Parts: sequence; C-alpha cells; structure tokens
Amino acid sequence: MHELEKKVFATVQQYKMVNPGEKVLVAVSGGVDSVTLLFVLRRLPLSLRLHVFHLNHGLRPEAEAEKELVVKVCGEWGLPCRVEEIQLEKRARGASLQERARRERYRLLAEAAQATGATKIALGHQADDQVETVLMRFLTGAGPEGLSGIPPVRGPYIRPLLAVSREEILAYAREHSLPWLEDASNRETDYFRNRIRHCLLPLLLREYQPGLAKRLQETAVIFREWEEYTGALVEKTLKDWGVDPEAGFCRIPVKSWLSLAPALRRAVFRRLFFSLVQRRRGALFAGEAGAGGTRLEFKHSEAFLHLLAGENGKRISLPGGMECRKENDLVVLGPREEREEIAPFRQCLTVPGETVLEGGRGVVKAVWVTPEALPADWGEVRSGEVFLDGQEIVFPLYMRTRKPGDRFYPLGLGGSKKLKDFFGDRKIPRRERDKVLLLVDGEDRILWVAGCQPDARARITRETRRILHLTFFPRAGEGFFYCGNNPPVI
Repeated sequence: MHELEKKVFATVQQYKMVNPGEKVLVAVSGGVDSVTLLFVLRRLPLSLRLHVFHLNHGLRPEAEAEKELVVKVCGEWGLPCRVEEIQLEKRARGASLQERARRERYRLLAEAAQATGATKIALGHQADDQVETVLMRFLTGAGPEGLSGIPPVRGPYIRPLLAVSREEILAYAREHSLPWLEDASNRETDYFRNRIRHCLLPLLLREYQPGLAKRLQETAVIFREWEEYTGALVEKTLKDWGVDPEAGFCRIPVKSWLSLAPALRRAVFRRLFFSLVQRRRGALFAGEAGAGGTRLEFKHSEAFLHLLAGENGKRISLPGGMECRKENDLVVLGPREEREEIAPFRQCLTVPGETVLEGGRGVVKAVWVTPEALPADWGEVRSGEVFLDGQEIVFPLYMRTRKPGDRFYPLGLGGSKKLKDFFGDRKIPRRERDKVLLLVDGEDRILWVAGCQPDARARITRETRRILHLTFFPRAGEGFFYCGNNPPVI
C-alpha cells in the first residue's frame, strides 16, 4: 500500500469513518483533491460501494470541462455518477456568492445521499485546507469550536484526506497519472482564503515559523478534543434541563444558567443557538449544512452573559434571524419576533349595560348592585370582574390601553405605582403590555387594570351603598393577562 494510502486508511480507522461495504457518496469537483480521494477510496481494503456526485455551479468558464472530466472518469472506473447543475444569480459577489454556492452544494449533496441510499458523504478537504481554516478563523474571531477547524467526521460527512498535505496529493496524482483540472479561481486573491493561502501563510512560514502548518494542525486537534469534552457536558446539561431544540425555541430559568460555570454558560448558549438555527433552516442532513454559514461572534455571547444579569424585558438580536430575551426570570432563545404595532385604543362604556369592544377585544358588562349582592367569599370572585364604589367614580367610564406616564394606586399597596413597574412586578412581557386594557373614569384615573388589580380610590368600604359590578369577557387567545382576584372589602 502506498504511503499516502496508508495515511488515509489510518485516518478512516482512527475516526471510524466508514464500515466495510458501506455505500459512500463521493463529492468530486474535477480538481486534484477530489479525484485523488475517489481513486484512493477505490483502493482501500474496505469494499466500499462508491457513488459519485458532481455539481456544476455554472460560475466559471471551465465548469463544463470539469463536468465532462468527472463523467469520463466515472465511466472508465465503472462508477455511477450523479450530476447536478444550478444557476446562481451572478449579481452577488465575493463571500455572498461563495456562501450561497456552499449552501446549495450541501443541500444537493444531502438530497443525493438520500436518493442513492448512501449513508456517508466523502469530501476532499485536506491538511492544507485545515491549516488555512484555523488561521482564517483565528483572524476573524472564533471560539474553541471554530479553532478546532474542519472536523474529520460530522454527521454523515467524512474527510479521509484531512491528514494529507496538498504537496503529497499532487505527488501521488502525478505518480498514478490521474486526470484533473485546475480551478483558476484558486489563484485569485479576491477571496480571503486565497489571500491567506498565497500571501499570509508563505510569509509566516518564511519569516516567522517554518513549522506553522504543523502547529496549526495540532491546535485544531487540541481544540477538537476540548470541544468533544465540553460537548458531553453541554449535552448532559441540556438533558438535565429537559430542553428540546426541536421545539424551535427554548425557555430556561435564569437561575439554571447562573448555576453553570461561565465557560459552560457560553458553550451551552452557542450549542442551543446553532441547533435552533439549523432546525429553522431545515437542514436535510444533520451535520455540515449546520447553521448555513451563520457566525456567532464573541460579542454575541458576551451580550448574552450580560443579559443574564440584566433586567427582565431586555433582549439582544442575534445572527440568523434569532434573538434572546429575558422575561419573567426566564431566558427565551428563538426566532426574532416581529413586533406587533398596536394602535392606541379608547372606548366609552355603557353603564348600566353591555359594551362590545371594538377590534374584537371582548365584552364589558356593567350592572348596579346593592351591598347585599356582594360575594360572601372574595376568593370566589373571578379575575375578570371587579366591584367599585359608584359614589367615587367620575362618569363616563372608558376602556383604553396604556399610555406613557400612567400611574395608579393598586389596592392594598398604600400608595401609587407606575403602571410600567406594576407590569414588571406581574411579569407581563413587554410585547404584551399594549394589549392589557384599563378601566378609566371621566378624569382618566385608572380604576382597574383589567383582570389584575383595582385602584384603591374606588374601593368598596363599609359605607358604600351604590356598587358598580363590571365583568370583562376578553376574546380567547388575545393575550390578556390575569393575575389574581379582587382583594377583600376594606
């Protein structure tokens, strides 16, 4: 067995990439790396059932020649070949176009694997790709998972050439007279990776550290091992919490987060974020398609850690259309909510009588009763009804939504309170507060936060003789909040 083949075989065994006789979809672009990968996999003593996949992006003049080369090679080697062609809009440039091409490639790879019955997908990344990736991620900012570089195995995706250098691959291909085509775009320095490859790395190797490539490969291994260790802790934590990212969002008590060491908080947050993004994008094959290129920067996890210590109602925006917010001492992580614009509402009530509130907000029924009609047990009074002293009310009465500066005198408090603070104490989410209705009198005094608390200024006393009984019937599902029955007579 050739030395390069021994290296590849050792990598396959070390990471348990495939089982003997397994069906493997091999992504072949027509370049030297992928053609060599296909050639070597045929020669390994594993009796693999290989199926080739080629994607023509239509982005380069040589794309048609690459397709013809791959089809010809497959014909000569007796291998089935699946060719896909896509047309990406060329208005996008640089990283945007590359990322879109990448997403399409992985999507079609997943579809091809399912269609052909392949259980593994082999990719041609090699050791130099690993070195460039680790250096790129260090320069652009990355955590341990980023600095662990390209994984040898992730889900169904395997990379048997990851321990073999570009120089070794070229020598092997020439020795075995393998056909391949050079991708001219690899020589251009418009892309960040190519500038790393052709400009920065040669300078660092020449002027600073001749052994840098090996050092970066070793760094990737160390961080990968660390990721495997912390990954087990993260999974245990999520299992203990009963969190299921498949729900599309998660709500976790702040105290649970604070019970973790800071490093584990950050790791759990990142894992949840990427799991939710992946689910939201509906990856067909768990693994390399991952979060579709979405990056979570240090500033995002720092903002999350600050959110834990902040006030309820705070939120942070995250990449990939996600957000994290703190409400009711819970951390909610999920898709960014579209904030509903709710127009101010104010409507006069018929007293006595029944008022149908506009916009489907419900119905308010108002009747006059005598002291004898008061409930014997105030605990039986529903949260949607209130009894008020009619002599303390300035008519007419209105139902309205909140406005800036609202303040009232919650019964039993012994003083006034800002409505904003009252909502905060009752843990009513900010996005729902504009839906809560208020009963106000002709002087715009708040007499009742519907379903929550009456105002002390219209409270019933032993001297009360004329009592107004109001019952509020909200439309189901409108998000109204109810937080307790009326306090007893004072």
